[in-house]
Amino acid sequence: MEMAEQQPSSSPDTAIHSISSALLDRDRTSIGASRRLEEEIDELRKSMTEAFLREESFTADTVMEISRMLDAKIIEYMKQITVNR
Repeated sequence: MEMAEQQPSSSPDTAIHSISSALLDRDRTSIGASRRLEEEIDELRKSMTEAFLREESFTADTVMEISRMLDAKIIEYMKQITVNR
């Protein structure tokens, strides 16, 4: 009698499950990071609005500084959601 070939210790189902778990973990991490960025963007928008109302000028230093920070966060957010598609 011939000996049957031994099956590898991990089945294709196990490999698929491992890959699926890794992808889900990555997606959860990505979603969490996106939500944090959305919250930061909302806070910066509120801060910029408050600074504008206080300074009564779009070109006041504080308004411009917050605007630059807001721009950077929006760019970071857009890069993140583009990569995760």
